[in-house]
Amino acid sequence: MRSKNVAWIVIGALVAVVVAWNLFRPADAGVVNVDAAGAQAAVSQGVQIVDVRSPGEFQLGHIKGALNVPIEQFENQAASWDKNATYLVYCATGARSQSAVEIMQRLGFTSVRHFAAGIVAWPGELQKGEATPLTQVETSGKPLMIEFYTDS
Repeated sequence: MRSKNVAWIVIGALVAVVVAWNLFRPADAGVVNVDAAGAQAAVSQGVQIVDVRSPGEFQLGHIKGALNVPIEQFENQAASWDKNATYLVYCATGARSQSAVEIMQRLGFTSVRHFAAGIVAWPGELQKGEATPLTQVETSGKPLMIEFYTDS
């Protein structure tokens, strides 16, 4: 009889833990993967656009109004941003921007649109030109790999 009571107590405790977890866990911290149409809609709504590619890639073409924050500097920069604002994050094909989205989730951002297909899927016009320099330069002291891009 005593073992049945203990079993019911354990089962009840497990059910309570599962219910509490589902009630209080963040639901992907407000992250929504969007396609090209969703990205265009976000841009037309005036959300902050964040391009996490390198400055060289950004210079070759970016979504108009995008802020260039290379993924290597992303966490330090994003830590000071408004966590309740809406952001559209993209890179070339979605890999680096996925890392940025995970950082934003960890930092507690509540409204993130991830253009998972990347700028290669952007149907609109691209703006060319250099990125506005960031106000804060962070160094990690780690070795640096430099990527060169040429047309030939």
